[in-house]
Amino acid sequence: MSLLSNPAVAFMKRLHKPNSNTLLVLAAVLGLATAGAIWLFREGIDLFHEVFTQYLAGTLLSPVIGAISIVVSLAVAGAIVGWIMQRFIGEERHHGVAGIIESVAMSGGRLRYARIPFKAVASALSLGAGASVGPEDPSVQIGSNIGSMIGQRLRLSDDQMRLLVAAGAASAIAAAFKAPIAGVFFALEVVLNGAFETRSFGVVVLSAVVSSAFTQAIEPAAEMGPFNYMLGSMLEIPLFIPLGILLGVVSALFIRAVYWQHDWWHHHIHLPRPAKTALAGAFVGIVAIFLPQIMGTSRETMSEVLSGEAHFGFILLLILGVVKLLMTSVSMAGGFVGGIFAPTLFVGTMFGSAYGQIMQALVGNPNGNPQVYAIAGMAAVMAGVVRCPITAIMLVFELTNDYRLILPIMLATVVCVFMAERLTPDGIYTMGLKRQGVYLPPGREVDLMQGVNVNEVMIQPAPKIIESASLLELRDALRSYKLNSLCVVDEAGQLVGIVTLSDLQRAYREDIQQDNTSVGTICSRSPATIAPSETLWTAIKMMDKHNVGRLPVIEPTTSALVGLVGRRGVMRAYAIAVERKLQDQHTAEQIRLNTLTGRQVFEFHISGSSPANGKQIADIQWPQESVVVSIQRGRKRLIPHGSTEIQAGDALTVIADPEIEPALNDLLKS
Repeated sequence: MSLLSNPAVAFMKRLHKPNSNTLLVLAAVLGLATAGAIWLFREGIDLFHEVFTQYLAGTLLSPVIGAISIVVSLAVAGAIVGWIMQRFIGEERHHGVAGIIESVAMSGGRLRYARIPFKAVASALSLGAGASVGPEDPSVQIGSNIGSMIGQRLRLSDDQMRLLVAAGAASAIAAAFKAPIAGVFFALEVVLNGAFETRSFGVVVLSAVVSSAFTQAIEPAAEMGPFNYMLGSMLEIPLFIPLGILLGVVSALFIRAVYWQHDWWHHHIHLPRPAKTALAGAFVGIVAIFLPQIMGTSRETMSEVLSGEAHFGFILLLILGVVKLLMTSVSMAGGFVGGIFAPTLFVGTMFGSAYGQIMQALVGNPNGNPQVYAIAGMAAVMAGVVRCPITAIMLVFELTNDYRLILPIMLATVVCVFMAERLTPDGIYTMGLKRQGVYLPPGREVDLMQGVNVNEVMIQPAPKIIESASLLELRDALRSYKLNSLCVVDEAGQLVGIVTLSDLQRAYREDIQQDNTSVGTICSRSPATIAPSETLWTAIKMMDKHNVGRLPVIEPTTSALVGLVGRRGVMRAYAIAVERKLQDQHTAEQIRLNTLTGRQVFEFHISGSSPANGKQIADIQWPQESVVVSIQRGRKRLIPHGSTEIQAGDALTVIADPEIEPALNDLLKS
């Protein structure tokens, strides 16, 4: 008798070949697992806060060295964090979420999940000791790595694994902030890079809802809000436009400060990692002696500002915003492990509240409240730094539990993102990827033809005939061009119509006098046209709409006829699009190989005079520490074997140490 019942056996088989239903089951399991892991992570933060901030700094050191105790406590915590990261993690290409984005785009969501317990401990220690970072980035890493672990253990496909990684990220945000809607949009906007599919939406939503429900069941108390604030008048709405502009500048400075500090510490602080992180902790501790509000997530300070329980003057608000921005940059550059969400929310709250005090003094509306601007500032700065406006709006809405402020929040956020993009085109995660040579277009490719423009495939110069030409001249022109249609132009060369072989055949059938009939008489007037900069996908839709097989191409600025695009161009465009798709896949594979191996990926093009031309792989004396991983031959990708013969025109992808590049050049290049 089987140890498992028949339904259990069937379910286990479906797990290895999952359909949409089993993916939903996995999403629910992932939501529960992520929520439990985030709860343990938060408990770890509280534990380290008691050990380092309250016991070590407050009980042991404070009676002896006074206020300097927090400096020592943070330095000790920094040394431990640095040692954990050095010993168990090592150097990483990307910090946090940027690595997840790259993995989803380039390697099917395969993450090194075995490392995440050490990173979670290092992050809990960083936050508990008071480093100026947030808990959401480590939380997202926890959820995403759990999703990747499930996918890798069950040997799911790349697409299915990407879904679970995104669902894990959504679950983490839902659990960390009790904000399931924000978690869903974070997964779609950031982790999946703007891609939206019904299947991905369902899996991500279910995981986020399960995670949030579990978290609220064990931690039902709300952390902030509702504040029951409202605008004094709808006339205040325009005042949020200058706020968005100012916070756009702040967001751009925030991004630049993070990478400026990263580069500065990398090039000027040459210390072992534990010592470097200890130094960063000491520096943050010195500042915290005078401004303790900047330590950790600073959520209590934000609540005090938003609720109005404590009065913060205009100057103090500005100082707290600037110092928090700088200390977050120092903490992350020095090696503490944490995220950027909470610091951006804090900075937005401080600057928004300061702006609100100015507006209250200028407008003097007794029914208004300056905290409204602080709430809008939270969403604006987060969106400006991370470039996820929908996530930011939903997150602040869920944190404050108040829908009445959605209009000013949306306005300030959109203006802030617009301004930030003018000053710093890339968000903090995108910039990190680009600094490593990874350029990811937003969304996913909907159709191959969307990547090819009309001017790449049109017939140029345009095949044309003058409208006064005879039908015999038309017949000869069609034969000469070897086409079935021609553009008809007037004496000035301007387009007046289009004539086809069918028009000529119809004229013969109707026994029209060929000598007295001109092309302008039988052509179709005022044809549909298209600009050369349009995509071929647009041209295909226009052809279908007008039931024609070709379109004249007109330059919009000059109305000049520059080409003709038809079915032949569509076929040529498809070939170009496939070629580009193969090249994109080849580039992505190179990045994945470089990431996984830590070595250089070279591409060598074999010419007819190359020493390797005509030889088999096994016959070439390859240098040690080099591997030929693929051969691109035309549109075919070959996995080489010892008997594979190298031919002229091949493109060889080789992984090797950079030092042996000259030897490879001698072997493969003429």
